[in-house]
Amino acid sequence: MGKNQSYKNRALASLEGKWSNGIIATIIFLLITGCVGQGATTVFDGVTGYGISGFWTLLCLPLGWGFTIFFLRLIRNEDIAYERLFDGYKDFIRIFLAGFLVNICIAIGFILLIVPGVILLLMFSQTEYILKDNKEMSAVDAMKKSAEMMQGHKMELFWLLLSFIGWFILAILTFGFGVIFLEPYLETTMSHYYEDLKAENA
Repeated sequence: MGKNQSYKNRALASLEGKWSNGIIATIIFLLITGCVGQGATTVFDGVTGYGISGFWTLLCLPLGWGFTIFFLRLIRNEDIAYERLFDGYKDFIRIFLAGFLVNICIAIGFILLIVPGVILLLMFSQTEYILKDNKEMSAVDAMKKSAEMMQGHKMELFWLLLSFIGWFILAILTFGFGVIFLEPYLETTMSHYYEDLKAENA
């Protein structure tokens, strides 16, 4: 596996000439998951609104998968047409179930203690990529495969994620505007990390 800066350098190289694609994909994702969901909650305020918000979050799980895989496609020089963001809905049950189970496990981990939540997050971090590369693999098996691949690599990935703390702070200081640059950079870096992890486990 490479060093943190090497992954980030490779991400920047992959984004060269494609920053606009990554930024537009991020804006589409944020508008659908955030603005539309917030709008629905506002219209159906009160208890019903919270129910609508939760339902919308669940409905957007395949979109979240499509967003992550968009950047894997980007570094592989595959088709990155924006409609690819919605590919998760073509395999809805498998993609939805994986996203739901991973998020439930992470949420339980954080409820118990922060550390277990972080460990589970890292453990299942490769699930989305594995689902993309193994179209016949079930959601549970993809989670198991991610856990296997991340053995001995969780702390390594933790430090790689932590290296983006400056970008997170910048995003906050720019009232969230920096997110449209942070997300493409982060997602592309994580895609390169997966490629190396996959090669190591081949």
